[in-house]
Amino acid sequence: MRNLLVVGCILLAAAGCARPDLPAVPVRADSAEALAAFRAGIGREFPAERLADFDTAIQELQLAGMDAGLATAADRAAAMRAQVHGQTVRAVEIAGWRARRQRLAAEMATFERTLAADLRTRAERGAATPSVVTNRIQNVEDILAKHRGLLAEADRRLEAWARAGGG
Repeated sequence: MRNLLVVGCILLAAAGCARPDLPAVPVRADSAEALAAFRAGIGREFPAERLADFDTAIQELQLAGMDAGLATAADRAAAMRAQVHGQTVRAVEIAGWRARRQRLAAEMATFERTLAADLRTRAERGAATPSVVTNRIQNVEDILAKHRGLLAEADRRLEAWARAGGG
């Protein structure tokens, strides 16, 4: 009976020390230092590949600050921290990957307009098309192909989180 009690206590202690599931962990970001400490802490608890989506999300939310008219990196970082503080890791991932999707779609629209104009120029000028236009057509087509892949990746992640009940 005593052995059973000891085993029970060990199991209870182990359950109390079990690390939380990463998606459910609330983000501490009320200051730059708090966010850095939070990221370092989860970096010790979870492997880097588990944190890649979170890291991408944080970067994307900072980039979104540029679209919001925030000129300085400090302002963008502060806005990002205000947005993520107290949210779960999963909520931050979803917000960041939605921002990534929105950024990629906007960039693609700009590139598609450039490509359409260059294709019109090539159609009008034929062999007399300046090489800068011909080169830009190839570059923009390459960029669009890459963006389509990145957009599809963002859609896959967001759909998986939605199916799992996270978004």
